[in-house]
Amino acid sequence: MKKITLIFLSLILLYSCEKKTDNSITISKITVNYFDNPWGIDDPNPSINWIMTSNGRNKKQTAYQIKVASLKEDLDNDKNILWDSGKLISEQNSQIRYAGKTLQSGQHCYFKIRVWDENDVASAWSETNMWTMGLLKKSDWKAKWIGYKTTDKNKKDTLHLPPPPYLRKSFTTKPNIKNATLYITALGAFEVSLNGKKIGNDLLAPGWSDYNKRIYYKTYNVIDYLKKGENTIGAILGDAWYAGYVGPKVLSKPRNRELYGLHPGLLSQLEIEYDNGDKDIITSDENWKANEGPFVYADLLMGAEYNANLELTNWNTNNYDDKNWSPVYIHQGTEGVIQAYPGNSIQVYDEIIPIEITEPEKGTYIFNLGQNFAGHARLQVQGNKNDTIVIRFGERLHDDGKLMTENLRFARATDTYILKGEGVETWEPKFTYHGFQYVEVTGLKTKPTKETITGIPFGSSIPFESSFTSSDEILNRMYQNVIWTQHSNFMEVPTDSPQRDERLGWLGDVQIFSRSALYNANIGAFNRKWFADLRDAQYDNGPYAVFAPRPYPKLVWYSPGWMEAGVMVPYNTYKFYNDTKVIENHYESMTRFMDYHIEKSKVHKFYPEHSFTDARPIGGFGDWLSMTDKHLSHDILASMHYQYALKIMSEMSAAIGNQEKASYYKVLYNESVTAFIKHYIDEDGKFQIDEAVYGDGKGYFEGEKGFTGHTQSAYATAIYFDLLPPNLKEKAGKHLVDLLAKNNNLPSSGILGIRQLLPALSSIGRSDLAYEILLKKDYPSWGFQIKNGATTIWERWNSYTPENGFNGEMNAEMNSFNHYAFGAFSQFLFSDIAGIKTKDAGFNNIIIKPKLGNMSLSHASGKYASINGNITSSWSIEGHYFNLEVEIPVNTSATVYIPSKEGNNVLESGNEIDSNLIKFLKQEGEYKMYEIGSGSYKFKSEI
Repeated sequence: MKKITLIFLSLILLYSCEKKTDNSITISKITVNYFDNPWGIDDPNPSINWIMTSNGRNKKQTAYQIKVASLKEDLDNDKNILWDSGKLISEQNSQIRYAGKTLQSGQHCYFKIRVWDENDVASAWSETNMWTMGLLKKSDWKAKWIGYKTTDKNKKDTLHLPPPPYLRKSFTTKPNIKNATLYITALGAFEVSLNGKKIGNDLLAPGWSDYNKRIYYKTYNVIDYLKKGENTIGAILGDAWYAGYVGPKVLSKPRNRELYGLHPGLLSQLEIEYDNGDKDIITSDENWKANEGPFVYADLLMGAEYNANLELTNWNTNNYDDKNWSPVYIHQGTEGVIQAYPGNSIQVYDEIIPIEITEPEKGTYIFNLGQNFAGHARLQVQGNKNDTIVIRFGERLHDDGKLMTENLRFARATDTYILKGEGVETWEPKFTYHGFQYVEVTGLKTKPTKETITGIPFGSSIPFESSFTSSDEILNRMYQNVIWTQHSNFMEVPTDSPQRDERLGWLGDVQIFSRSALYNANIGAFNRKWFADLRDAQYDNGPYAVFAPRPYPKLVWYSPGWMEAGVMVPYNTYKFYNDTKVIENHYESMTRFMDYHIEKSKVHKFYPEHSFTDARPIGGFGDWLSMTDKHLSHDILASMHYQYALKIMSEMSAAIGNQEKASYYKVLYNESVTAFIKHYIDEDGKFQIDEAVYGDGKGYFEGEKGFTGHTQSAYATAIYFDLLPPNLKEKAGKHLVDLLAKNNNLPSSGILGIRQLLPALSSIGRSDLAYEILLKKDYPSWGFQIKNGATTIWERWNSYTPENGFNGEMNAEMNSFNHYAFGAFSQFLFSDIAGIKTKDAGFNNIIIKPKLGNMSLSHASGKYASINGNITSSWSIEGHYFNLEVEIPVNTSATVYIPSKEGNNVLESGNEIDSNLIKFLKQEGEYKMYEIGSGSYKFKSEI
């Protein structure tokens, strides 16, 4: 009997252990400054984030512990610990700042984490993660800036296109290498190799910055690239943004290149540590040698030319004689601060095979890749020595099947390859990129195959982990178009377009698109980097320039509604990631911007008509590309964006503990809104302006059209920014609905108003109308673009119409078929259709409130990859029943709104609601509200 009792007790214990294990918390993903195991950061207090998983529900972290050491074995043995947080009672699992011993240059930091759950049960320690520090002091750099001046080979060409220099150095290592770290940067772009092998996957590194203020370096672990004895390091330098062609020719006449310097430069420092404690440092210096190579030129906008007959076989290995190479010169370098690159480097993310090959003219072949994107093409060809293959790129075709290139403007976007005639030759360009769907190839001696051209898409290597799908295939394609457009234009900075000569970080576009971008991908690091560009481009008197970086120092362009991106995009980043470090780093810049606004508006507290005569163009760009008869008054938009900036500055100030500033901005906000309403809004809630104040509109863009206050964008913006008291909000909503009805429920908003339209309608209880607009296929609509071949988002509603083609000379030249501003509708897919929002900052307290609209969708599913883990809201309608599947990450909670009339029951996983796990809050209109913790849930209700 005793033996049976012991067996029974053992089984109970085993069962309870298994049950505990099933519901235990596991740390599944850890990042440092948004990266997995980053190398070479220079943040003295990097931010640590972790995601947890569990099979149980209502799982919470109540405490955590972090241990950090310089050696993995020390961490394992609990010796020489740099930081032991101890058991900290805290629910925080993101933006935990390192608070240990002061970190040194090149230091390795190995760390692990454990947490305690709501029952005070400790998790297992996480796997060991790590980060390394970069070179933290200027004196740590022993290297010198070096360069090599090459000469343009085509004097007849109107463009100046010198070849990229090739640089090399051989050196010797000792046995027993412990660590090998390469710190490297360029004025321009670099590609670096050790012993013939390219280091890393980065393209166009180290990216774009205002080189006169800051230059970024990259850090690579290169221990696997080195060998005992002789080694060779090689580098190729591209002009890129530093010395190459940048932006529209009209902004920088006559040369439009060498905006920061004349010749690219290299700064390289390889640090090798040995087991015995010795250390070698191999630096860029006067002992390096250089030469020209097979690239005739390589330019961001113009493309690349490569002569395979000039290849330097094995040039970056020990098996090469460089006696005919020249010495490098010591480059003057830059006065900019050298900093570790904080963003997402550009990398390849896919390959695309052509879907069709046509021959509109004999010997001219057009490869249709089926998808518009940014990147380049890989060529695979066979022919005779000196055969020349010319490759051109375009987004669309003319009716005769020929390549449409008018919208490239000054960008030549042409690659050329000269064969060496040795079997099958495969080539990809360097230091350039194009925006295209179609590739034109001439010079082939035999008919091509689909293997002749392969599309190579690349962009900043941000993780795209979210997803959206629905029962409407056109809507699904619209979302995919947004994703491809974001991939194409988050290219080091948030560009306006990848194909033409522009490719600048326009603030208006990203201000409108930033929440969509944050839903789609993890852009915390990307944004941190770009915020430094914003600060560097800011004018001394406070306004943010219309684009950042600002490569034209004499150009003074700023625009209301566009420049507020300098406050709004950091705010959105904070709201999505609870990243107060973003606010702290950017706060001085934002307060200078607000001081400019406050001083400029001090007489009226807002902006009456014709206030921005100092902007260029006068009034700024306003609701750019709207489809209204008259322009929305720039000053109404300026006032509302200023007021919204005051509101969010108050919130951000409070988030970093500056309550005095928070109160200050709140008072100014209330004063401004009150004065604004009194001036611009009549008793009927209609926006009214004194058109006579604008005169003939001279100096405004298309000022001859005249101005009004009564547009879709005006009311949508006032509602979206929540500037109006309830009675005026209701009236504004009616005006918005009336304006839409007069326009056949089609949008007329331009770039500065389009994001607000659908959420504004949803917030006034007209999600049915928002759905109707979103799902329309008529012109102008997003569905119309899909019907007419769009695979990315168009810049203009009328970028193309069947009746007018590319709509005349102006539209053909000022036109992009890969431009994300009008893709801001995708925010609505997550926030309203899937219904995923955050109550506070960081999606710790989540709202799940799907809007069913006009019931035209039978199902929709959104997954947002939050900083806490995946948040999923997937619903379907089956007859009279509504089904909602929800996934809530560990350590978060959610308020879930279930469409269900009062008196109807809601089931969860087929059963009555378990009040011990799910708390009923109240009936609110057509919804029942429940509070849930982490876990997966399946709700069903009758509607």
